[in-house]
Amino acid sequence: MRVEFLLEEPSMENFLREILPKVLPNGYTLNENCFLRPHNGKSDLMNSIPKKVKAFSNFYEPVKIVILHDQDSNDCKELKRIIQDICQSNGNCPVMIRIVCKELESWYLGDMSAIEKVYPKFKARNYQNKEKFRNPDLCNAFDELRKLIPEIQKGFASKNIPKYLNITQNQSISFQQFLSGINKFLN
Repeated sequence: MRVEFLLEEPSMENFLREILPKVLPNGYTLNENCFLRPHNGKSDLMNSIPKKVKAFSNFYEPVKIVILHDQDSNDCKELKRIIQDICQSNGNCPVMIRIVCKELESWYLGDMSAIEKVYPKFKARNYQNKEKFRNPDLCNAFDELRKLIPEIQKGFASKNIPKYLNITQNQSISFQQFLSGINKFLN
């Protein structure tokens, strides 16, 4: 079985390159039967979905598709429904859609000690118990991180923070939903 991850941007690809080898079920290996396909933003991803679903529905081997899209300011249920409709009207391969609430950086805020390991001036203990960070999926995470760590850069953070992420203790419900979804979808 082949798995294609359709991603909104290269930073999600960087993140998943670190995380997926730790969580993929037996039989799945990056760049062998599990492929990351980053796009250049939401519009590029949404334009690509119909073509990819059509192509992979008629592929020479069975394919499962995982679509990751940031929620940002969208209603996540409505966004997921729109993507499901696009997929269903363009093919018949199995698809799992996960809406990242609100954005990838929320997954970082789910484990502030991982952030501290990459940015030592950031002291996780000063922020972990603050109300606005208790549910990292509810805040505008990148804006919050930029206030706390002015030097943060999306590319650097996406390559380095996931190296230290505690997968089982992450406070982001969205991240935990992604992990449980991968486990169910690929087993």
